[in-house]
Amino acid sequence: MKALLSAAALSLFTLSAQQVRAEPVNLTLKLIDEAGKPIAGQTLRVAIGSEIEASAPDAGQRLSTDAGGVVRLIAEATIDRRSVSSTSAFTRHPAEHLVIGVELDLIGRRALYRVRLDQTRAGTVGQINAFLPGAGGRFDQPLTFHADTQSWSLPDDPAGLRLTGIGAELKAHSMEGSAETGRRVALTIARQAFKRR
Repeated sequence: MKALLSAAALSLFTLSAQQVRAEPVNLTLKLIDEAGKPIAGQTLRVAIGSEIEASAPDAGQRLSTDAGGVVRLIAEATIDRRSVSSTSAFTRHPAEHLVIGVELDLIGRRALYRVRLDQTRAGTVGQINAFLPGAGGRFDQPLTFHADTQSWSLPDDPAGLRLTGIGAELKAHSMEGSAETGRRVALTIARQAFKRR
């Protein structure tokens, strides 16, 4: 019985270790303006991994976009397995989840645009949110949304300047491949110009 329990525990440990195994990720990221034109020579920091890994203040690499507004990065990253809901709240689908952090300037402040990707059989679901550094330096303070004016403010100044957006929009995204072949990720992010409200 003791041997059987030990074998079961070892199997669970092995399964758990497989769940957090790092995999090669080949990222192509294009940065454009609101008109769709590439932003060349833009310095940014890119971190790939889990939410915790991507939110670290010095994770990833500092890169500059080329003449086409593109940066490329190959890195080992953690791919989480989880289930995500579809259009029905009662239906969930298996997904392979990856977070990509892109640090850019937001009205003179450091901001991390956290892109969450879920690779499912039906395709890739993507979402982008903006975070500012908290007291410990990690990018874990989301912008504050104001439903009454459909605007955002900085988390440490909710009564201050109102923004018409978070500063960036996820225009296109895809994640393909597997643990065996490696992941190929393509993102297009548009910088937003702000208008006062």
